[in-house]
Parts: sequence; structure tokens; C-alpha cells
Amino acid sequence: KKLGIQHVIIVSSMGGTEPNNFLNSVGKTIDKNGVSTGHGDILLWKRRAEMYLVESGLDYTIIHPGGLLDTPGGKEEFVLDVDDNLYQGPKRSTRISREDLAELCVAALSVAKGQKVSFDCITRPLPEGDKSRTAPKSAERALSEFLELSKSSNYASLKN
Repeated sequence: KKLGIQHVIIVSSMGGTEPNNFLNSVGKTIDKNGVSTGHGDILLWKRRAEMYLVESGLDYTIIHPGGLLDTPGGKEEFVLDVDDNLYQGPKRSTRISREDLAELCVAALSVAKGQKVSFDCITRPLPEGDKSRTAPKSAERALSEFLELSKSSNYASLKN
């Protein structure tokens, strides 16, 4: 705030609501008594760090992408939701190209300006057989439509 920053954009990770996500086990060890030692819980710590921004009073966009791919962007449909809901339902791929993620970050600079929002994002192939759709929605349109839903990640469980 002192520097005059008006909007902060952070790229974090999906999985922050799932203590058993395998990324939380990285860096943990179990001693001979079965006690967890070492560090670990990277996703849980990331989520706690996000909470500091949420409580700062600054406008923010926190983006939780799925697994990052080194593939060209602009080929698949953006799918946005909150609180790891994209992991639910039938087993689906939860990934996004780095290029698509970058487009979403740029879109957040204008589309989400003046807002406080946190969400998960992945991409999926366009629905087969839909002749009316020949190209995926832009990052700006996908984010605008998501913001109209007034959804944002829930950080209440971290306040204890």
C-alpha cells in the first residue's frame, strides 16, 4: 500500500485445500516413531501466504493453475472455479499451458482491476460436435464470465 500498488496478481497452485495432495508430502520424512518431520505442506503454506494478501486490503487476483504444460496456448477452453472443485467429478486432466496461464494473468490486469478474487484454472478441449464454436473463448471473456458469478476461493478454514 505504501508503494501505491493498486492490484496484485499472484500465480499459486491448485491443491491448496487438500492436505493429502502429493505435493504436500514433498520434503516430509517420517521418523522411526512414525512422526512426520522435515518440511513439506508446500500447498498449505502457499494458501496461508495468500491469506496475507487477502487480508491486506489491496485489490488482488490469485490464480491457482493446474499442472503447467509447455504447449501452445489458445487451443483449449478455459475452465475456472474455486477451492479445488476442478478435481471433483469424473477423473479429468487438470492442466493448463503456460501460455494460457500468462494470457489469464494479463487479462486480470484489466478485467479484474478493482476486484478481490481468487480462483483455480485449467483448460479443456473444446466440446466435440459443437459446430457453433470453432475457437476457445479468450482469457478476457472467460475471466469476465467467471467474475459475473461472484465466486472466489474460501480462506476461512485457514483462520484458526
